[in-house]
Amino acid sequence: MRQWDQNIFEELISNTQFSDWVNGNDLSKAEYWNAWETNHPTHSDEFQEAIKIVKNLRFRGSGVKTADIQYMWSKTSERIQHAKPSTKFRRFVIQLTKVAAILLLPVVLASAWLLYTQYNLSQKYSNLLQNKHEQKVTVVAPIGARIVVDLPDGSKAWLNSGSEMTYPIVFNTSERRVNLSGEAYFKVQKDETPFLVSNLGPEIKVYGTEFNVNSYNDEDMVTVALAEGKISLNLNGTEEFLAPGQVSYFDRKMNKVKIENADIQVFSGWREGKYIFRETPLSSILRILQRQHNVNIQLMNSELGNYRYNATINNESLEQILQMLSFSAPIKYNYKHKRLNPDGTVEPDNIEVSADKTRIIKN
Repeated sequence: MRQWDQNIFEELISNTQFSDWVNGNDLSKAEYWNAWETNHPTHSDEFQEAIKIVKNLRFRGSGVKTADIQYMWSKTSERIQHAKPSTKFRRFVIQLTKVAAILLLPVVLASAWLLYTQYNLSQKYSNLLQNKHEQKVTVVAPIGARIVVDLPDGSKAWLNSGSEMTYPIVFNTSERRVNLSGEAYFKVQKDETPFLVSNLGPEIKVYGTEFNVNSYNDEDMVTVALAEGKISLNLNGTEEFLAPGQVSYFDRKMNKVKIENADIQVFSGWREGKYIFRETPLSSILRILQRQHNVNIQLMNSELGNYRYNATINNESLEQILQMLSFSAPIKYNYKHKRLNPDGTVEPDNIEVSADKTRIIKN
């Protein structure tokens, strides 16, 4: 989704020619501003919001009656009279006060108008931002696809297949929070406002950095791998910091965390289509293949899921990967490709992985 351009919005509402055109005071600019919107289609939202704000802030000053002014100055004269200075000095002060009043009245009115406008603009702007803070965006990476998301603060997030992330249209001033379900690689802009990632494991606090989070619903382990910079995990109200090259493993069932040094490429290589497995059980590999290739994979014997692999998959086809897995362990697979039924429904690809009892793999 396109990022809101605050600079364009502020330039429009502060442009006097734009304000005159919106309020109908200068219709000769209609062609110019209509052409501006046409030539800037990506800023149509900012343009329309600016029109609303300017219309709402249109100032209608109430007239000041002459009688009211005379009343105020008569009161001032009485106070000066009570001060009992000399007659000549008193006359001089009164004349000077009247002159000052005539000269300062426009300044007072102008200042009042300026304060009124700034106050209302601030209120409208605050309300606008509040609405943007409350409006959420949810981005989903479909099964079998990876996408890149540009966040409101200029940070980037790469979403892996089957992942979902929710965040506000505009981050507020107290925090930059995103909610993640699935896997994402973040490149966060450094800022005083903390960047927080809510997930199935401990909340992550970011200090401007690059890191990977794997937090799928169907995985028991949530991993956070830090490539560079500085992050911390919220563990029961205390911060546990990670150094570059470290990975945290959060066991959702045991509610425990351990931190180890590891090869970060193992956790982030998926962005380039590379999967590196190090003592990875077959059950985990098959779940990854399901998400990446949008297929159904059935493990016919749960014990087969305990086979562990050390391998690197780099953009190979699903058939090639299945062949490689079957070469390394006594398993076989039956690949049933999708087909169109007579009633118009489509049966998806389905793969059955079972034990190959005719083979014995020796270590």
